[in-house]
Amino acid sequence: MGSLYAAPQISDITWEPLRLPLHTPFAISSETTTVTDNLWVKVVLDNGIEGWGEAAPSPTLMGETARTVEGSLKDAKSLLVGQHARWRFCVQILQQNIGAQKSACAAIEVALLDALTKAKGISLWQWLGEATNELESDVTVPIMPIDEAKNFAAGFAAKGFRKLKLKLNGDLETDEARIAAVHEAVPNAILQLDANQSYTATKAFQLLKRLEKFGIIPTLFEQPVHKSDWDGMKWLTKNSPVPICADESVVTASDALMVAKENAAHAINIKLMKSGIAESLKIISIAQAANLHLMIGAMVETELGLTAAANLAAGLGGFEFVDLDTHLFLQNSPFEPGFEQKGAKLTLKAKSGLGVSLR
Repeated sequence: MGSLYAAPQISDITWEPLRLPLHTPFAISSETTTVTDNLWVKVVLDNGIEGWGEAAPSPTLMGETARTVEGSLKDAKSLLVGQHARWRFCVQILQQNIGAQKSACAAIEVALLDALTKAKGISLWQWLGEATNELESDVTVPIMPIDEAKNFAAGFAAKGFRKLKLKLNGDLETDEARIAAVHEAVPNAILQLDANQSYTATKAFQLLKRLEKFGIIPTLFEQPVHKSDWDGMKWLTKNSPVPICADESVVTASDALMVAKENAAHAINIKLMKSGIAESLKIISIAQAANLHLMIGAMVETELGLTAAANLAAGLGGFEFVDLDTHLFLQNSPFEPGFEQKGAKLTLKAKSGLGVSLR
């Protein structure tokens, strides 16, 4: 039992705001982000090693704000400082006490793993399995006027992005027109759709059928209906000509099990801000056992949060869809990512931990 307590102790947990302006508003059906309202979380071990994580709360998607996250971080600090830095043990404490604040839990969990893998002298990507060190991300086309969407898409296509994810507002006519215009502007681009719960099953099916007349067949339709509309998800999964992806519907492993048992999606979007790392590993195992496609995504996060997600996806491998792009919307950022980026390609480069540093 002696080795059980060989882990260093957590000596401090601190945080500070990450309020960073975006050069292009990140508009989805339920909210528009023009300035991030995130938090930079640091976990310090008694050996002096410091790990970093990011909390990116989404008021409409996850019911969190910077204020609620900060309150939960204060609670977590009182619970974890002085505890041995054993990852799953600490995750259990977080789940039992502040589990409803998902992004706060995820930020501490990532910061703890960043510190622990630094202490071991390996990267988080290696620790998770080092399946691959390269990922190809899409770029999101937010809800915006048609001409802006065309220029935005063409600009990123010229930078080497082959995959575009279009956000939808739930209005059949305007969404169809914007998708068709982007397809016309970049006809060779691979298109995905993301409704963020703004459609009904019938309208979503109508949209896909109407797009067929333009020769547009998206590779994925993400969360077309409300997260609690399991009947709608099941009907679309059975009848859609396009694979259906569950995002907001899947936060826990139990949710993933429901998707698998009910045939309620063809794919699941993994986000650390929803599930953290430990729970995401359970979700991924269920998805793989059920032959569901995997997607790695994020909220509106900086290079810090996106690097953690990239480490998970690259470490485990098997992620067909990669949506790690929100750092490209920031006017400025204090962070140098733990990956090198050339166009849409992300290459993991950390020697230890996340590999994120200050610019």
